[in-house]
Amino acid sequence: MDQDADGARVGLLATRALLLSGDDVRIEVDVAPGAWLDVVETTGTVAYEGDAPSSWTIDADVGDGGVLTWAGMPFVVSDEIATHRGTHIRLHGTGKVLMQEKVVLGRAGQMGGDLTTSLDASDDAGPVQVEYLDLGRQARQMPGVFGRLRSMDTVTALGWTPEPSGEPTAGSTGPGETYFPLDRSGAVLRWMGIGRFRDKLCDSTFAAWREDAMRDYRRQRTAQPVPQGRHEPVVVGV
Repeated sequence: MDQDADGARVGLLATRALLLSGDDVRIEVDVAPGAWLDVVETTGTVAYEGDAPSSWTIDADVGDGGVLTWAGMPFVVSDEIATHRGTHIRLHGTGKVLMQEKVVLGRAGQMGGDLTTSLDASDDAGPVQVEYLDLGRQARQMPGVFGRLRSMDTVTALGWTPEPSGEPTAGSTGPGETYFPLDRSGAVLRWMGIGRFRDKLCDSTFAAWREDAMRDYRRQRTAQPVPQGRHEPVVVGV
């Protein structure tokens, strides 16, 4: 979609229906040291009903000084399906990652099947953020879990700790909006509500945090000394 000498914006476009029952989709991303990569999902993903479980896994490796940004579209869980959405991230040096993951339980008129999600992020010093969520039909009906809510939007920044773009008033855009900085370098903004259309917070936060990440990246690249003689180009692998 766009590129320069240091990186590219890449669109993901499905050429056939997915996730069908039994599908196991794995996306591997390797951002070279000093490079940037912006991944754009052009459409949402539906986990269709079926007897066999399905899964969607992202495995990302970001080199020292690199930046990965990924704006996810809704991941819709149909009735009568068990599916898992997993994200594995490895940061090196001053690498940064910004990801947005949107979950919708059920298509129109549905309550949605069984969903589990996981995030396992680490850097050179060890774990940065590790999370496992069980949003199966029985689990999400337990007190204080999900109840009758159907949508969740999560923006995760790793490698630096941005501030929220605006301090949300509790319950102003949905039953729950939460910002929390991680114990180490990173921050998470999470929204939960009845329908995606009510979320007025996470898209603007992702845009602001992406600008913040790329501003720091550009400043870092500008401050680097200009190499003398011939040098090899930076490679971004997807």
